[in-house]
Amino acid sequence: MVITKKVIEAILVIALVLFSFYYTEKAIVLLESNDPIMKEIKNNSDAKEEKAINAKVEGDYLIPGYNGLVVNLEESFLKMKSYGNYNDALLVFEEVTPSISIDDYYDKYISSGNGISTNIALVFPVTTSTYNDTVINILKEMGTVATFFIDGDYIDKNTSFATEAVASQNEVEVLSYDNSYDELLFKASIDKVKTLTSTTPKYCYATYDNEEILNLCSKLSMHTIIPTIKLENNIYSNAKGNLRSGSIISISLTENNMNELKVLINYIKQRGFTLVTLDTLLNEARYEK
Repeated sequence: MVITKKVIEAILVIALVLFSFYYTEKAIVLLESNDPIMKEIKNNSDAKEEKAINAKVEGDYLIPGYNGLVVNLEESFLKMKSYGNYNDALLVFEEVTPSISIDDYYDKYISSGNGISTNIALVFPVTTSTYNDTVINILKEMGTVATFFIDGDYIDKNTSFATEAVASQNEVEVLSYDNSYDELLFKASIDKVKTLTSTTPKYCYATYDNEEILNLCSKLSMHTIIPTIKLENNIYSNAKGNLRSGSIISISLTENNMNELKVLINYIKQRGFTLVTLDTLLNEARYEK
C-alpha cells in the first residue's frame, strides 16, 4: 500500500494535536501542583482522610466493615479555586471500600451491623396474612421502615403484600418456601419477588445456626442473618435495655406485639437510634445509597 503525502500530513497533524493535548494537560497538572491552594489541600489531606475498616470474621460469624474516605484532590482544588482560598468545608471526599468485605464471604452468619452508625433494623418473618396490614400501617404512621422475610408459598398466594411493602419503602426478602428450603422453589420465589417488586433479594433468615439455610444461601451468593434480638412477646420490656447500634431485631406478628409496636418504635427513636432496612444496616458504605 502506497502512503500518499496527504495521508502523511494528516498523521502528522493528528500527532501534533495529541501531543498538544498531552503537553497542555501536563502543564495544567504542573501549575495546579505548585498552586498554594493545592499544596495546602495535600498538606491537610492525611489528617482529614479515614481508613476503611475491614469486615471481621469471628468463627462462623461475620461483622460488616466500613468504607474509608480519601480526598479527591482535583475536585477539592476546583471548588476552592472558585472560592479563592483553602477551606476545610470545601474538601471533596470519595469512599474507598475495605480490602475485606462481607461480600467476600457468604458462608458465615451475620447477626448485626458494624455498630459504627446508630442504625437498627426491624425484621418481620411472614408466613400468613395475620397482622400484615396492621404492621404496614403502623410503619407508615410512625414514618419508619422494616424488612419482611416472606415465605414463597405465601407470596404465590398473596402477591399484593410484597408489592405494598416495597411501595412503602420497606424491604422484601425470601424466608423459605412452605417452610422448606428446596433450591428450585427458593430460587423461584426470588424470581417472583424480582418480578413483583423490581428488587433483588439479598438475605436469608435463620433463627439459629442452620447449615441447610447457610449452604443454600451461600450457593446463591446471599447472606444469612441471625437476629441480634428475637422478640416473641412483651416486645417493649424484652427490648428495653438490650438495644445497641447495629442490632437486627426480629418481631413475631402477633396481636400483643402489634399493640406494643408503636411504643417500641418510639422507645428506639428516643434512645437516638435510626430504624432502617436490613440492606441499609449491612451496607458498608458511609452514606445511604
